[in-house]
Amino acid sequence: MQQIPQCAGCNQHILDKFILKVLDRHWHSSCLKCADCQMQLADRCFSRAGSVYCKEDFFK
Repeated sequence: MQQIPQCAGCNQHILDKFILKVLDRHWHSSCLKCADCQMQLADRCFSRAGSVYCKEDFFK
């Protein structure tokens, strides 16, 4: 039996139909947010030092 993944954002089990995997961590789609501005990241994200950013904050 496969283990239910835990969200890196809220630490709850992910029971949704879709699971995001970023930086080898699992996320609810609503929990994957920019570390600076907290904007929800739906289409694309950027990472630095283990944190996830939107394009604008990544290139500041």
